[in-house]
Amino acid sequence: MGSAAEFAEIAESALRATRMQSVGIYLFDDSPWLGRGLILGMPEAFIRAYEITGAPIDPVLARMRETGTPCSTVTCLGERWTGSQLYHRVSGRFGLTGFAALPLYRGEDLSGVLYFGGTDEETVRELDPEGLCRLSAHAARVSTALMALPRCHPRLTPKQDAVARLAADGLSNREIAEELHTGEAAVRKHLKALNRIFDTPNRTAMAAAWRKGAR
Repeated sequence: MGSAAEFAEIAESALRATRMQSVGIYLFDDSPWLGRGLILGMPEAFIRAYEITGAPIDPVLARMRETGTPCSTVTCLGERWTGSQLYHRVSGRFGLTGFAALPLYRGEDLSGVLYFGGTDEETVRELDPEGLCRLSAHAARVSTALMALPRCHPRLTPKQDAVARLAADGLSNREIAEELHTGEAAVRKHLKALNRIFDTPNRTAMAAAWRKGAR
């Protein structure tokens, strides 16, 4: 759901409302760990290391996904945090002294995770049970903001996604062209590409595939 810029705006707003130094938003897909998302306030090298190496060994994320409740390095690991694989292989290398993983819900379904991270001891105090209660209010606001964004498919370009969404809404090629300020030939080209991407035989099947994967 939403574009990268819209994701970033929601994340930045959540970060400004706290005393934490970093924030991350990920929406779950069919993979075991993380789907589409971003992290702000940490270097690109940390983001790559966490997505590739850290997420599969992250006990806080695993606990949050298992229970559907807020967790942190303080409440989940305590003094064992600095001895964990995640700390030695990823977090400690980049100065992340602790973080919280807060569930994001779409209706009753667990749809993603909101991270808040700290790089000093003062902000890490926000990760105790009382602090998690305060941070959970931000997770509720983020969930609401994400649900208000237009649905989109992570495999598509913005233009492809717009064509697929309008086709799924029942608009004709001409109506889609008018809505997107383009020509019908461009719309037909996008629809052919969408059928190839989804391996579907026609517009109806493509629209169904888009609805299934859109978030």
